[in-house]
Amino acid sequence: MPNRPADYQRVINAITEQIRSGELAPGDKLPTYAQLADQFKISVTTAQNALRILRERGLVEGHQGKGTFVAENPPLA
Repeated sequence: MPNRPADYQRVINAITEQIRSGELAPGDKLPTYAQLADQFKISVTTAQNALRILRERGLVEGHQGKGTFVAENPPLA
C-alpha cells in the first residue's frame, strides 16, 4: 500500500498548490474549517491544524470573525 500524506498535509498541499498556481490570489478567502473538513473528508480539528500550519508558513492570514485569507505576499519558494 503506497504511503499517502497525512490528512492535514493533503489540505496544506492542495491550498499551497492553489496559491502557487494563481487559482487562489492574495486576499482570496479560504473555505471555512467545516467546508474544508467536508471537502477533504477530515475532521474540523484536522482542518484547523492545516490552516494553523499555513498561517505559520505565512501563506494565509486569519482575521478574527471574518475567516482565513491568502496572504498579500505569500512566500512561494
